[in-house]
Amino acid sequence: MPVRVVAALGFGAVLALTTIGCGGSNEGAPSGTTPPSAAAGSDARAAVTDAFVAFFSGDTAAAEKITLVQNGQAFADTVNAQADSPIAKGATATVSTVDLDSPGHATVTYTVLLDGKPVLPDQTGEAVEVDGTWKVAQSTFCALLTLEGNPPPVCASPTTAAAPS
Repeated sequence: MPVRVVAALGFGAVLALTTIGCGGSNEGAPSGTTPPSAAAGSDARAAVTDAFVAFFSGDTAAAEKITLVQNGQAFADTVNAQADSPIAKGATATVSTVDLDSPGHATVTYTVLLDGKPVLPDQTGEAVEVDGTWKVAQSTFCALLTLEGNPPPVCASPTTAAAPS
């Protein structure tokens, strides 16, 4: 797959997030209700999924994508440069699982699609909560940009992690 395709697909990818079981018990809760801890986990998983889907959607404006990624202003030039690419415009993503593995951090499993066809299936990435808002982790976006072969300098930061699987 050409490097340009892989890079543009990053904008259309949705993280497939790993769902975890929530601690706690339903004891004392009325039948058919969700305990507060489970509801909070469900809300967080939904927020992570929404952030990934919007970030990787070809229909999302570049300015919004910048707000959806950790340290977004550092990626502004990259996001703006790729936003109008025909490949980026045809990109989408799906999220399969979100694993809330520690406060403010989630491991996500996602697939990037181009014109509805999977091109980067079952990728593993991360989401982080910044000031109460879930965002695509810098490490996840940098991993996709590294596939392109020319990641921006911000990707050399120690907050980045390994490339997607």
